[in-house]
Amino acid sequence: MRPAHFLLLIVWAAAAPATAEPYEVGSVAYDRSERFLLPSEAVGDVFRIDVILPIGYDESEDAYPVVLVTDSDYLLASAAATQLAQATDHLSKLILVGIGYDVPSIADTAQVRVRDFTPTCDKGFVERNAHPKELCGKADNFVAFIRNELKPLIKSRYRASDDTTLVGYSFGGVFALHALLSRVDVADRYVIGSASIEWDGEVLFDQEARYASAHDDLAAIVYLSAGGLEGNATIPNAYLMYEQLRERSYPGLTIGLEVLDGETHMTAINSTVMRGLRWVFAAQDIADEGDT
Repeated sequence: MRPAHFLLLIVWAAAAPATAEPYEVGSVAYDRSERFLLPSEAVGDVFRIDVILPIGYDESEDAYPVVLVTDSDYLLASAAATQLAQATDHLSKLILVGIGYDVPSIADTAQVRVRDFTPTCDKGFVERNAHPKELCGKADNFVAFIRNELKPLIKSRYRASDDTTLVGYSFGGVFALHALLSRVDVADRYVIGSASIEWDGEVLFDQEARYASAHDDLAAIVYLSAGGLEGNATIPNAYLMYEQLRERSYPGLTIGLEVLDGETHMTAINSTVMRGLRWVFAAQDIADEGDT
């Protein structure tokens, strides 16, 4: 059994087949890309899926790791920007899968992303934002969509390996942490940026404690980040989550935390995606050293 590996970085300068058939809506503005709409029985909604294949995909027979990018209305451009790093061997070649919504504008994603990314309802958030109570706390449904509907479909349509990375930012970071601690085989690697861990009285810390009480391992590679200029509790909570997971001494866990100096909550996105993906794939080399 390999030992656990931990890294703290401070940068001073981020199974069942699909239940419904997808229907095509054309390509997006990236080479080797396509877009389709995927109805979800688990969530009861339609998702817009963007797939960007790596350079050289058509010339090879290789299977490639899959990166699932939540909030693709916001994050897909950041993920697509990794293509040059992939092409020049500064990052593994990847199949990028953006998970977005079939809505008229980014602003229209505000309510449904809270529905899908949060494991509980935060009464204070609901009251402050006049947010419908039925549109929060459905993260388990979104987990089921990814695991049982989206991942099998991607595997059937593309040369995708079983190696999966989940990227989540802000509320998407809440979802990624929830998925990590739910252990339902959503991903092997996690890029979790500026997670809103303060959600619902910091309920994710309770979830982490429950997981620890019932498990003696957490096999995953996890990158946490926060912008150095973020206010409220984002940075302290990121440190606390990192420390709690590190102190569990899970033999299968490799975890790192990066504070991105000079970045705010809204500007740390690009750095989180690029640096996070590079870190979780480079971290595999660190983990493999422990096996020898």
